[in-house]
Amino acid sequence: MTRTNRNLVSALLAVFILGLGGSLLLADNRDPPPPPTDWQSNELRDHPLVGKIWSTKSKEFVTSAQLGTQLALARFVLLGEVHDNADHHLWQAWAIRTISKLRGSRIVEGAPQIDIIAMEMVRTDQYAALDKFYGRDVLVPRPRKPRDFARMLKWSKSGWPDFKIYAPIIKQALYEQISIVPASVSRKFTQRLSKEGESALAAGELSRLALDKPLGGGLDDDLAKDIRESHCAMLPDKAIPRVSFIQRFRDAIMADTLLSVASGKGGILIAGNGHTRTDRGVPVYLARRGVETDQVVSLAFVEVSAGETDPGAYVKNATTGQPTADFAVFTPRTARTDPCEQMRQQMQRHKARKSKAGEPAE
Repeated sequence: MTRTNRNLVSALLAVFILGLGGSLLLADNRDPPPPPTDWQSNELRDHPLVGKIWSTKSKEFVTSAQLGTQLALARFVLLGEVHDNADHHLWQAWAIRTISKLRGSRIVEGAPQIDIIAMEMVRTDQYAALDKFYGRDVLVPRPRKPRDFARMLKWSKSGWPDFKIYAPIIKQALYEQISIVPASVSRKFTQRLSKEGESALAAGELSRLALDKPLGGGLDDDLAKDIRESHCAMLPDKAIPRVSFIQRFRDAIMADTLLSVASGKGGILIAGNGHTRTDRGVPVYLARRGVETDQVVSLAFVEVSAGETDPGAYVKNATTGQPTADFAVFTPRTARTDPCEQMRQQMQRHKARKSKAGEPAE
């Protein structure tokens, strides 16, 4: 090619790039996608913390790029949520996309491959539905969409919030080709746990799941206090230890699910902020089973409160002073009815059913 021809090609390429607004010149494979800040929740959108990201380790705000890098470098990424907040699920989908994108670049070369996305909302008795969704053991698998996931797993009967706010997570998981797996046991086994407690577990399970020792350091009392408050002080005192054990068991099972990946591989957990807590949740059981602390990142998505502008106050255990997450993303609040009034009505219906059946009230 002559110099004239080379110059002509260069000129044409420059015109083409400029015609795209220079986007090719600015593109960087190491940049995370822009975070979702077109807020779905309506309350407190103008709060000064909304959209900011807080690091509990450095005690400062960080950028989405800095957060994305930390997520991409971790072996296990725990993404908390307030279940009915649509913004939290959009951010979770963003985190999944960011991890995949950055791991495809040299900036995080060598990071563990993400093999699974474990979801609290999916139970072990739904494996058959998952197999059907993914078309396993069929000659010609059909391409699936998020709505197929909801239909096959009977989401509308699950008790979880409307599937449309969870759909972005499923859509992103499909796009990244990361398998979704259950992070919860069956309802039947949970009911058995509520009646039998530790005796419902097989021999050796307490030790294997690292449940054979208390949390310690005042955290057991702290958990019991939170359970009492989250149930609007309506649980009888005798039920608190059993419910506390079920919470710890669920955390341990979520950790066990993440550890089901092949050696050196990683996973993402989608669960409520209570499960992803670094002070007493899933990270505790990962650590007890040999996972180094720096291999785990816990990200809490936090609804702001009127009048509270101290970011650290949102992610600090009021009893022990320990941080409850490594990072917090602050979002507006979702409008919702009084949960205690809802619980009151549920308990009244429950007592009425037991009375009708001739069973003693608890």
